[in-house]
Amino acid sequence: MKYNYFTIEDDIYPQCLKEISNPPVKLYYIGNLDLLKEERLIAVVGTRNPSSYGKLCCECMVKKMSEANITVVSGFAKGIDSIAHKSSLLTNGKTIAVIASGLDIIYPASNLSLYREMEEKGLILSEYEEGVRPFKGNFPQRNRIIAGLSKGTIVVESKNRGGSLITADLALEFNRDVYAVPGDIFSEYSRGCNNLIRDSKAKSLSNINELLEDYSWEIVEKNDNTKYTKNQILILNSLTSEKNLDNILTETKIEETEILAELMALEIMGVIKSIAGGRYKKIL
Repeated sequence: MKYNYFTIEDDIYPQCLKEISNPPVKLYYIGNLDLLKEERLIAVVGTRNPSSYGKLCCECMVKKMSEANITVVSGFAKGIDSIAHKSSLLTNGKTIAVIASGLDIIYPASNLSLYREMEEKGLILSEYEEGVRPFKGNFPQRNRIIAGLSKGTIVVESKNRGGSLITADLALEFNRDVYAVPGDIFSEYSRGCNNLIRDSKAKSLSNINELLEDYSWEIVEKNDNTKYTKNQILILNSLTSEKNLDNILTETKIEETEILAELMALEIMGVIKSIAGGRYKKIL
């Protein structure tokens, strides 16, 4: 089959992509081309082998991005990229995938069902003709399109070297914002993000509200509890005032093995905040 395409001369071609040093002349596509007209485009990238912490961060942040009508741009790779696309679709958000092969080649093959869902509900872009395999050199080229399409790039989790850091460097080269999620100082998968923050290449991002404030983007909060788990509701009900972990455990009766993950999720969602002395407070 022959795939549709548009060129740099067409009206649909994003102005922000024209502004990079080497914009693609032609882009093939499947899906909803109107997503390129969205104002709020943010890239979410990271390691192909995320930790449970990275997975949780990505899921929670993308959920909040969907609520704020932010279109998630990523590279369809295993790991953080795929989690970003899936989380966006699960929360009825908008998402764009930029792939490193022809549109007829699904890579990784394990993403077949995600690819089909993206065809129907999202947008898939490639500068490569039908039949082009995902060669190693295609990925940095693909990354420049991800960075070029987006107002900012969030690196969720990354080793010292990797494709997501290439995307971050390209975003900086294109004068775009870069954010990095801080992580465990002992984890190799947090080293790239922590170094970006240390070297002042990226702004530390603990919850999406910080990004929303930077762009003056409003978010419409729901007034019900459907977006929280049962345990998260118990924690929020407990935080009528600042409390430490022991107090929260006593009041909620949640297992200690579960509560730290729930507290982390709520903090990433921007509804609670950890403060000095190991205490938590609600900031709804």
